[in-house]
Amino acid sequence: MVKKIDMQQLYRYTPSLRGKQVEAQYTPQVIDGYKDNPYIEALPPIFEEEYVAMKIKKYPDYHEEQRKLGKQVRMHLVQQISDYVEPLPNHLLVEQRLSRLIRHGYKARNPFSPEYIRQYHIGFKEILDADVNEEGHNLAGVRSTAAGLAIVGVSGQGKTTAIESSLLLYPQVIQHKAYKGNFFVQKQIVWMKLNCPFDGSIKGLCINFLQEIDAHLGTNYFQKFVSKGITVDMLIPIMAQIATLHALGLLVIDEIQNLSTLKSGGAEKVLNYFTQLINTIGVPVVVIGTFKALKVLSGSFSQARRCTGQGDFIIDRLDEGEEWAYFIQRLWRYQWTSKKTDLNDSIRKTMYELSQGIIDIAVKLYMLAQWEAIDSNEKITSTLLKSVAKRYMQLVQPLLKALKLNNPEGLSLVDDLKPNWDVLDEYLQKSIEKVEMEGEVRHHIYRDEKVSQDQDRYIELVKTAIDFGATSELAEQIASSVIAHNESQRDLVALRQEVVKIVLTTNGISDIKNPLESEVKPEKKRNKKQSTYLEEEDLRQAVANRTKQNSDEIYEKLVEKGNTLDEEELSKLIF
Repeated sequence: MVKKIDMQQLYRYTPSLRGKQVEAQYTPQVIDGYKDNPYIEALPPIFEEEYVAMKIKKYPDYHEEQRKLGKQVRMHLVQQISDYVEPLPNHLLVEQRLSRLIRHGYKARNPFSPEYIRQYHIGFKEILDADVNEEGHNLAGVRSTAAGLAIVGVSGQGKTTAIESSLLLYPQVIQHKAYKGNFFVQKQIVWMKLNCPFDGSIKGLCINFLQEIDAHLGTNYFQKFVSKGITVDMLIPIMAQIATLHALGLLVIDEIQNLSTLKSGGAEKVLNYFTQLINTIGVPVVVIGTFKALKVLSGSFSQARRCTGQGDFIIDRLDEGEEWAYFIQRLWRYQWTSKKTDLNDSIRKTMYELSQGIIDIAVKLYMLAQWEAIDSNEKITSTLLKSVAKRYMQLVQPLLKALKLNNPEGLSLVDDLKPNWDVLDEYLQKSIEKVEMEGEVRHHIYRDEKVSQDQDRYIELVKTAIDFGATSELAEQIASSVIAHNESQRDLVALRQEVVKIVLTTNGISDIKNPLESEVKPEKKRNKKQSTYLEEEDLRQAVANRTKQNSDEIYEKLVEKGNTLDEEELSKLIF
């Protein structure tokens, strides 16, 4: 007889993230697909962006009077910045995706449906072995509505923070007792977050899963099922049954790049299991990793997205634009030096050069600079920032320098800081759905049709172009070009003004990227031996010699002649 492993003798397992446990309170749903399902009705209401931003922000305790406190006290106050979280667009986008994943995943898992109950009688090993039929139903007749989501990006950019902040908005465990007069006793696990084992093994992941369940529910699944001779083939059906028994709403696996350390085929097996969990059992799975994970994720896991419209999410370092300016301005408010330093363009630029838009490095650099300034009773200057980075951040300097100079040799040594473009292209091609991009990578990869655009903005810009005389085909290309060449969070009015300028100064589709490069060759040929005199009022005067002018100059000429609207008039019109 195989001896069971005593969990208490091994160690006490500590969850990587622990949420709230609450009693079920049911809220009527306005969306038909969410009605009469206790798993969905027990969830909090769908959050609006303002609420999410207010809840996930983490600001230091700061008062202007604190700058008069003693040196050592102020140094301790600076330490608060290490926990600083400024809500950025990617935080809101992550929460929106998780909200939809959880609720949509529960749609096919109503505990009162006959198909859902039938799974327990059939057995989960049989269900997993049978997979799904052509219509997507498992052996019990349940058609999964779950989906997979990959969040990939540069280290230190807040992927894990965004996920954990969003998860903690939801209770982790909901205790059900009765639902609409029916006896219904169950502990529902809304979400669970695991770190991928360093060796990336399925067995290690399954064991961690059981330990995590025990830690949250007080059960003894680990002690009951894990013995010396236990195999992966035995653990996987157990894990699937427990996930169903406790209505697991979302499984999050962090550090998925660890799969790339396995021998050939190992990562594929783990991802196949995730896909099986999504498609057959109906549990949504979110995987998080650095750019190193792109290669392994472009395989079987891409088939788990199920065309739900969520798309994957790639978060790169911030580019030196509006979002960086907003972030650094908000961070700069928390300053405990005796001599206050106002943020200026020079410091903003230096901060970007020394951090290359990586949030974690920027925050640490600001802390180090403040400690140095407090100790020396000086102000924070660009010179001080460079000195601090050189002395205290030596390990990351070669990497940041490689990013700044776009040095292929240096970047190849640290492939989680910047994506391999060939691998990223392959990943996009294999993706079933469009992929959302945030940060620096967005400006390099918009050429691929798999990259998601902001559809609302895109439609508005297309409408604007058509209103000002562009054909539908030309309007679509102009809108795509404007979105691709501007900051993702740029004001819509400014984008529409740019669309109008392009429409008024372009002669065709080929002119969109640079409306002034093309030449009207047929007319030049006709007038080769004679020059054409243009009246001063002739519109063609505005674009004469346009190959030597830029679009802004042409636009100004048109405004000057009264043939189009100026920016103030455009703003009134397109509002």
